[in-house]
Amino acid sequence: MKINIAIEAELDEKDVSSKTSLVKILKLIQKMKDESAQFKWYVDNRDRILSEEREKRALYAREQYAKRKQKKEAEDRGINQVVLPVPPADNILRFN
Repeated sequence: MKINIAIEAELDEKDVSSKTSLVKILKLIQKMKDESAQFKWYVDNRDRILSEEREKRALYAREQYAKRKQKKEAEDRGINQVVLPVPPADNILRFN
């Protein structure tokens, strides 16, 4: 990953003190550049990390889809059934 930043500005001496936001940003950028071990490892392994995350999300999505489908099928089976609180004595279902 390569970042190229160009800043053109006329600055007074008071604008270049260590407490200004511009200098803080420049220090942060320099720190990112020098912070090599962890940052370089992430850049080198970024594709692998992203593919693993994609696989985890896909697996989770498939599991959730299967659960929802199973639940929907159970609900659909329940819709076609008639549930009586007390069955009739002769076990014959009559509709009025």
